[in-house]
Amino acid sequence: MFSVILLDLNLPDSSGIDTFHRLSASSDGTPIVVLSGMEDSETAIAAVSFGADDYVQKNHYEAHTLARSVRFAIERSTRRATEHELTIIRNELKVAQSVQDRLYPKTDPHIAGLDSASGIRSAGMGCGDYYDFIALNDGRHIFVVGDVAGHGMGSAIVMAETRACLRTLTDINIDVQLMLPTMNRLIFAGTSEGMFVTLLLVIFDPFSNTFEYFNAGHPGWIVRRDGRDQLTTHHIPLGLMSHIAPSNSDRFTLSSGDILVIPTDGIPESERGDEIFGSKRMLECIETNRDLPACEIVDRLFNAAVEFSENECQSDDMTLVIVKAD
Repeated sequence: MFSVILLDLNLPDSSGIDTFHRLSASSDGTPIVVLSGMEDSETAIAAVSFGADDYVQKNHYEAHTLARSVRFAIERSTRRATEHELTIIRNELKVAQSVQDRLYPKTDPHIAGLDSASGIRSAGMGCGDYYDFIALNDGRHIFVVGDVAGHGMGSAIVMAETRACLRTLTDINIDVQLMLPTMNRLIFAGTSEGMFVTLLLVIFDPFSNTFEYFNAGHPGWIVRRDGRDQLTTHHIPLGLMSHIAPSNSDRFTLSSGDILVIPTDGIPESERGDEIFGSKRMLECIETNRDLPACEIVDRLFNAAVEFSENECQSDDMTLVIVKAD
């Protein structure tokens, strides 16, 4: 492997620009500095236009001049290789992002008596937030929101695995009490140390008009006309330990106008200097806009969090699911 090639355009078996083309085709990207005489300087300039890194006139250079051309040629070649590699990585990340985008629900569920809406804003390429809506075979409906530690493509992969676990478990009709313990075991076995997922799983039964939920360390609230209820936590986040025991669930109902709020922490933790948006502002925003359709409440809250941070670079993924009783 050579660092640079010094090429004389006039060789016994080749001359002119054809010399450069023949060598360039087999140089495997090695930078080329052309050596030319006064009589073929235009050919040397043409070689640069075809990809040579520099040229030096043989009769008009000193040692430092040649050394500088060689050094610059190597630096330019290294920069080109780095830019090419970054372009490949960006394209691969765009493909990965496109695949992940298709994992999120395309539409919000239409359930009699409920107005549901969702939204997600990624902090960058790859998103560690997870939300989903799943219709069970017995007529019940799952609303789920999760948040993988960190963000970026590593978290996005764990997010995809979390989704695959839950959807597989619902397909085989596993008891809902076993869903979080089973997901925990699979996530623990399939992720690196220190990765974990907070997750809130809510099941709506349209026949009894009640909600049942299992909570693995993820925040959720019910905003009522006369106050707020924070949902109980039943488990530590998924993936921290190899085993968690099944737990009893909690239940609640929503009266007309009551709102189930399930955010990820990117919303309350939106920053402005040393201050954060906070859960208090988040819930006040929900209450202020409670009479709007669920989709507009989602937009208002996202906009409030972004405006609070004064449009600084978003530091974490933001996701929100709203379920409002008609």
